Amino acid sequence: MSQRVSCLPASSDDRDDGMPGLAITALIVSLFFPNTRTPEEWSHPGMDKGIWGNLSIIDCHGHIGSFKGYDLDTKTLLSNIERYGVNMVLVSNIDGANLPGTTKNLDEVQANTVASEIIRAHRKILRGLIWTRPNDGNPEQVELFLKETFKPGETTKVFVGLKLHPMMNQFPADDPVVDGYLALCERYGVPAVFHSDKPGTHADPQKIYAAARRHPKVPVILYHSTFFGPHDAALDVVKASRANNDADLYLETAQVSTGDVIEAVKAVGSDRVLFGTDATYFGKEHYAKYEAMVQTLRKKLSPQEFGNVMAHNAERLFRLH
Repeated sequence: MSQRVSCLPASSDDRDDGMPGLAITALIVSLFFPNTRTPEEWSHPGMDKGIWGNLSIIDCHGHIGSFKGYDLDTKTLLSNIERYGVNMVLVSNIDGANLPGTTKNLDEVQANTVASEIIRAHRKILRGLIWTRPNDGNPEQVELFLKETFKPGETTKVFVGLKLHPMMNQFPADDPVVDGYLALCERYGVPAVFHSDKPGTHADPQKIYAAARRHPKVPVILYHSTFFGPHDAALDVVKASRANNDADLYLETAQVSTGDVIEAVKAVGSDRVLFGTDATYFGKEHYAKYEAMVQTLRKKLSPQEFGNVMAHNAERLFRLH
């Protein structure tokens, strides 16, 4: 069947009534093979549930809300999830970022109430990370969200961790204001995810490490493994925490090159690296930006390593079973 389709004209010189060859292919397929895949899907065998549908991928870093200049619309996220067959995305509401004119700058209760409503509407594919505002928020008011289940009597939680963004909410990652939030994580057995950034900034990996050392039982994930790199600072603190056994730190892959992800797995182990993408930072074609990474990791890592990075670590840390 694929041979028949491949024989149809596809070049710009081969037209029928002004219609490009690819459109003719799609038309023939839809008319005569209504249950077969689109031309895009031919290059992705096993794509019945999306391009990555057979890989059981969990994206531990996604967003809802709005950010001026970026398409973070929930419909864009859902479209990406469906097209690529991502099993689940962990989302936080960026409306809680304190960037007037760029974000909605909602308080903790407002931001997470909105998040809860969206997650509840899409419980099969979304779980929440509570957006915190340590400068003007309160651990007691976000604790209520950690208690939320989808239905009375259920144990499945709407929110499975806390999000801290030192840059967008203007606090040093090692400031004592974070301690109440990390204590909540320990009490409820959930991870904290930190935006990590360059040395000397509020989100310096060393500062995140300092906070994590005060709460060594709390899994702390360094989003971006230092935003747009270089990634040495994040890698160094994770290696140090393992050597000293004084904190529970992890790396994450958003905006990290494929080569650096592979090096991270070699340096700290596949059990310390989580797949995350900062969805939908790249808009409507967001997951397309990670196709090459996923394909290469699948080739270069062992099946166990690949499974750890793409899903198993997130399942374990965020208790998604």
